[in-house]
Amino acid sequence: MCVNNKSIIIITLTILFSLVLFYLVQQNLFSKGEQKIIKVAYLPVVQSLPLFVAVENGMFEKEGLIVELERIESPNQIIDALISGNVDAGAPSVAAGITAIVESKNPGSLKIYSLTCGVSNSSNMNTMSELIVARDSSITSISDLRGKKIGHLPGIQFSTMAKKILVENGVDPSEVTLIDLPVPNQLSTLDSGGVDVVLTLEPVGTIGAQMNLSRILVSDPMSKYVSDPWCGGAGVISAKFIQENPEDAEKFVNVMLMAINKTYEDKDSRQYLIKYLGMSGELVDLVPLPPIMTSSQNLDASIEQGYQKFIDVFYEFNVTTHLVDVRDMFLD
Repeated sequence: MCVNNKSIIIITLTILFSLVLFYLVQQNLFSKGEQKIIKVAYLPVVQSLPLFVAVENGMFEKEGLIVELERIESPNQIIDALISGNVDAGAPSVAAGITAIVESKNPGSLKIYSLTCGVSNSSNMNTMSELIVARDSSITSISDLRGKKIGHLPGIQFSTMAKKILVENGVDPSEVTLIDLPVPNQLSTLDSGGVDVVLTLEPVGTIGAQMNLSRILVSDPMSKYVSDPWCGGAGVISAKFIQENPEDAEKFVNVMLMAINKTYEDKDSRQYLIKYLGMSGELVDLVPLPPIMTSSQNLDASIEQGYQKFIDVFYEFNVTTHLVDVRDMFLD
């Protein structure tokens, strides 16, 4: 009996050990097979093109990354998604101004890997921001906007910039009505008379002109009246994501930097605007694409100063309670 009991105990322990070992192996294999899905938000504007380039050329897959794109219509909502953790990063179309507002309240929570900047003396193919009016509008200058309705991308960045532009042209912001207007609704609302002018980003101005719906009142008003250059777009990544997934974060940023370079080197990259922004094939070669600079390229003093001047406007209009040093926001 003693021998049988020992045999039973040995067999039982062997079976238990095998089951435990099998469980651990399965768990290890499962954990290795499970990959983090990187959620990336983008605004439906031209500055998002490098993200489309990276996806369509399989650049993320080559680095073993799984990326899920999320189109978001409002600049504020993209920042909210980054802060809440609903997305991990953003295309170079994230609102650089709202990013700085977040920095003033939650230092170090977001990091910038690129800046998209427009300049006042840029060629038409580098235009970033525009004030557009209906094709047959009688408005000929910013001073004509008293008593008018101004549509703009939703959120504090563009409402504040609209106020700054008005003030710089001697118009009291209280004399106009500012209206949040998502990109897909801008041209139709302008055409119907719902607003008199729209402060927007490309490709809205180009599409409106080609459809004979609108004309440009002022090209690059941001760089003319806010800061020159005006670095209104940013490629952003969550600091939390960097901390929790350092290897994936580094790979993601590297892919985006390569995609930014490819965007400008390969003219065919513009074709992805058809798929992601719903543009016609005739328009893709006409749409301006402003310069996108990366933090890895050691942004020169003029870019840094321009971005700082832009960010200081939020303090000027009491959006932030203290000045933000933009150098603290760049990815190391």
